[in-house]
Amino acid sequence: MMKAIKRVDDALALFEKGVIVICFSLLVFFIVFNILSRNIFHLPSHKIFEAGPNLVLWLAMLGASLALKQQRHIRLELVLRYCSNRIRGWAALAVNLFGALVMGILLITSLEFVNNEIAMFGNWGRLSLIFPFFFSVAAFRYLAALLYRFVGGSKIKTTQQAKPTR
Repeated sequence: MMKAIKRVDDALALFEKGVIVICFSLLVFFIVFNILSRNIFHLPSHKIFEAGPNLVLWLAMLGASLALKQQRHIRLELVLRYCSNRIRGWAALAVNLFGALVMGILLITSLEFVNNEIAMFGNWGRLSLIFPFFFSVAAFRYLAALLYRFVGGSKIKTTQQAKPTR
C-alpha cells in the first residue's frame, strides 16, 4: 500500500512539473505577444493581459505543492531544534494532522468558490480550479506524510533530500 501511495505522489509531482513548464511557457509567450502587439500593431489584447495573473497563480500553487512534497516548504522550527526527537515526532504528527485538516476544510470551501467563479465569469472561472486541486493534493501529501512516518518507516524514501543552500 505504501508503494502505491508513493507512486501516486510521484505521478502527481510529474504531472505538476509538466503543468508548470506549460504555464511558464504560456506566460512568456503571452507577455512577448502582448508587448509586440501593443507596441508594433497598437492592438492590445485584454484577454491575454488578464490571463497573466492567473498563470502566475497556477505557478505559485503548483510550486507550493511540489515544495510540500520535497519537504522544502516554510517551517518555523527554531524551538524544535532544541527539543528531543520524541517531541519532534509528536510535533510532526500535530503539524501533519493540522495541515490535512486545514487543507480539507479549504478544499470544501474552494469547491464552492469555483462554482461561484464559473457562475460569474463563465469559462474564465474555470481557471480557479487550481484551488481545489492544490488543497486536495496538499491534504493528500500531509496524510501521506503521516503514513510514511508511522506505517512506512524508513523502507520507502518519501522525499528528495533537502540540499543545503550556499
